[in-house]
Formats: sequence, structure tokens, C-alpha cells
Amino acid sequence: MILKNKLTRKTLEITYPEFRKRFAKEIRIAYESYRRTQLNKYSYNFKN
Repeated sequence: MILKNKLTRKTLEITYPEFRKRFAKEIRIAYESYRRTQLNKYSYNFKN
């Protein structure tokens, strides 16, 4: 599988199983980052 980055114009040639691992890792990191920033934003509005 050949991936092309349109911004940097770099190409990356990886196998499909490797792509799945990297994609899953990036999605997990993005979700954790979202959860830390966006979801915590609303928690300070709640009062005990």
C-alpha cells in the first residue's frame, strides 16, 4: 500500500496490516486527546 501526504508530498509504502496498526494507534491517540481537552471543558460548569 502506498500512502501519499498531500501537504508534504511524501510517500510511504507499508503493508496493509501495518497500516491498520498505525491507523488504530492514531485514532486512539486522537480520541484520548479529544477526551482530555473537550470533555474536561464542560466538567467545570457542573457544581457539586
